[in-house]
Amino acid sequence: MGAGARGYVETYLGDVWPQEVDPTEHFTVAAYYRKFEAATWRFLMLHGADPAAARTTAALTHYKAELRVRDVYRIETALVEAGARPVLGHKVFDAGSGRLCTTMRQRLAGVALDGPAAEWDGDPWEDRPAPGADAGWTRTSATVVRPEEADWTGGLSLGGYIDRFSTANSLAMSAFGMTPAYLTHARAGLSTFEFQLAIAEGAPPRPGDPLDVETCIAHLGGSSMRFVHRMRNAATGAEAATLGQFGVHLDLDARRPSRIPDDLRERALATMAAA
Repeated sequence: MGAGARGYVETYLGDVWPQEVDPTEHFTVAAYYRKFEAATWRFLMLHGADPAAARTTAALTHYKAELRVRDVYRIETALVEAGARPVLGHKVFDAGSGRLCTTMRQRLAGVALDGPAAEWDGDPWEDRPAPGADAGWTRTSATVVRPEEADWTGGLSLGGYIDRFSTANSLAMSAFGMTPAYLTHARAGLSTFEFQLAIAEGAPPRPGDPLDVETCIAHLGGSSMRFVHRMRNAATGAEAATLGQFGVHLDLDARRPSRIPDDLRERALATMAAA
């Protein structure tokens, strides 16, 4: 593997395929998480740890610059916190330009990593307020885990979690007027710039498990919005994961944030107030 910045090693090289691009016309967030999962597996093998014993319990991701169809990229990974619950740092670079596109900090359980930790110079993990039971929660996903969604250990893959949260986000947006028809006609989309993911530390969902997601709007700005999603096992009621998702209303042609239209804002505010 190639060497990156001090303490970082190259853990993934790839390119963006058409099937990995979402309606916002860039590399879809679930695809990032599939690559992070592979980068983690290789990093743990390189450092003598059993990757099959590791479980992701939390991840903070910041999407800084777009990757689009045909773009080539690399991931560099380092240990940024050592110990019994280590934290890995991943950086995604456009391999053509060298531009930093995405950063991700990932906390693990089940493996211990010792040794010197690299300096993490990415964004801080900000404490975002959690919505309460009186927020306007809406059911946004009802699925069953399929065999092809399992990772190498048999549990739901990181990409499988993010796929469901992405679908939940689309349903939540449609509820206040950001429907597929609106997004197509207005040439608009939601461009995510932050994920705060937490995964329950019990046994992960497995093929055959039914999963439900409910969503609420936790913040509404001029062009920005934050959704909070929570996933449960529909058979047991146990919480499987939560995701805080911060994004902007994006002009697809200008590739810049644009103001949320007033009529959609009013409907979104009404959704936030619903108990």
